[in-house]
Amino acid sequence: MLGLLGQRIMVNGEVKQLPKVFNSEEELVEFLKEVVNKALKDPDYASKFNGGGKVVLTVDLKKLGINVEGIEEVELVFLKAKGSSNYYLKTAYPTRGNKVLEYRKWSSEWVVTG
Repeated sequence: MLGLLGQRIMVNGEVKQLPKVFNSEEELVEFLKEVVNKALKDPDYASKFNGGGKVVLTVDLKKLGINVEGIEEVELVFLKAKGSSNYYLKTAYPTRGNKVLEYRKWSSEWVVTG
């Protein structure tokens, strides 16, 4: 999700400026903490933790009462810690919103997902 800090990336020789949604890594971390805490209190999301080694949650921010301009949905990927019943957040990334860009390799184009 660091792309939401406005970095530039290069794909197929093309430099792309990513949208800036968060002002700092600290702001991003606070956002992720809020999303995880609220998602784990929602039975629809919490029920996905059923003992498997990997849990992928596609979280609708509006459903959780979280409003971040340009992001409507975030995917959270949790893995189970070895030798434990605890999970940890492995990665998170936005999947839908008007500041979320998706690169389509087959057509070599960037599209807004929201």
